[in-house]
Amino acid sequence: MIFDYGRFRGELEKINDWWLTNRVREARLYALKRKHFGTLIQQLEQPRISLLAGPRRAGKSVLLKQAIQELIQTGRNSRNILYYSLDDPSLSAYSDNVMKDLLDYFLENIAVEGKKYVFFDEVHLFDDWYRWMKSFYDRRQDIKFVITGSSSLNLQRDANAFLRGRMDEIEMFPLDFHEFARFYGFDPPAISIDELDVWDEHEIRRVRNDFQEVFREYIVVGGFPEWFEVKKQREAKLRWFSLLVNDIPKKAIFEDIATLYNIRNPKILEQVFAFIAAHQSRILSYETVNDVAKLDRATLINYIEFLKASYLIVEVLKFAGIKEQLKAKKKYLIVDQGLRNAVLKEYEVREDNAGFILENVVGLHLYFSGREKGRKLYYIRVNVDGEVDFVWAEEEGKKNREVIPVEVKFQARIEKKDIKNILRFMDKEDLRMAYVITKDVYKKEEVGGRALHFVPAEVFLLGSTSD
Repeated sequence: MIFDYGRFRGELEKINDWWLTNRVREARLYALKRKHFGTLIQQLEQPRISLLAGPRRAGKSVLLKQAIQELIQTGRNSRNILYYSLDDPSLSAYSDNVMKDLLDYFLENIAVEGKKYVFFDEVHLFDDWYRWMKSFYDRRQDIKFVITGSSSLNLQRDANAFLRGRMDEIEMFPLDFHEFARFYGFDPPAISIDELDVWDEHEIRRVRNDFQEVFREYIVVGGFPEWFEVKKQREAKLRWFSLLVNDIPKKAIFEDIATLYNIRNPKILEQVFAFIAAHQSRILSYETVNDVAKLDRATLINYIEFLKASYLIVEVLKFAGIKEQLKAKKKYLIVDQGLRNAVLKEYEVREDNAGFILENVVGLHLYFSGREKGRKLYYIRVNVDGEVDFVWAEEEGKKNREVIPVEVKFQARIEKKDIKNILRFMDKEDLRMAYVITKDVYKKEEVGGRALHFVPAEVFLLGSTSD
């Protein structure tokens, strides 16, 4: 029930000021559009609910505002477009059921004839959001819902129970290096990694020279888009790292996760996240992580699932059968390198941490591009003391399944001992191609009929792997 209609409407008009101005202020602040923009615009004319999922600060809210601006510019009536973020408390003082009252008030007092578009940000923070959405969806009213959320576990559980077959999902993560370079003001080349052997060394050197400075910045500050606003300020890096810590892991852990999953002592979960950040891309057992947490195994596994579901960490399984994967140790990547640097207060790339940082960045590049192309990321133990950093593979059981090992060697000189593990794995699996990500080495080397592509990190991160 709405307690004060005048103030309720006043707050609503402040948030949806395009009802009066016919333009979206925030959309003008971020002129560049991410690759997800086209996908969302296509979905706007489809009846199914669109779910935009990903970590906090990845740009989901900006994308919604850009989509609203696009609707207005292409002739939709601005009064038929509603936006509200469920972590905004401004309407709570005037309503005891914000989502229901908001939708009812919008449809009865604001909207006019024609299709309606309803955008709900951080929808997982509202109890029973899926019930209200299902009831409106099933009435077959001409309403398109677009929602965002930062907790995949909660969203998927609720959606599977109440909205199965009614929803399309778009995942949105921090900027990859290609997008980062675009936001920086460059026009990066369209590189297909599989075609690098037709590039000559001069072209590779030119790409490296053009993007070296951007690359160094990217592996320090990470890929959250807001950096491009913060970097204009004084002491930008210190401001940025403080913002990252306070706005992403602290809010995700102490507000989102603690509230959604009833965690009494979220400080322990924060310690688990910090431990994983300090040991990113290393093979870890639950027992090793539990040296910090001091939890029973089941609780620790749940805590790690909560961190994964809140898009703070990525889990990399062993390249093996399902039974062995379940028992084997795991690798964990922090979802954004700048976030990891902020948590550990490592604000510069040094000789002693460069390879460690690059392994995480390359892993994320493979993981996110793999999700778009139906591939998964693994690691592999070759022997007791040897491993291959990553294995990028198509789904198990697929005919002619492609498996590509990737080793990160961020060093100027690479010797035979540096590639022995990747060659052993290629021999065992009878693989014909692998990548070695380097500091500045670019070449193709044939070893026993197996092709090793040595690619500088900047070039590899600008490119895409085979579809």
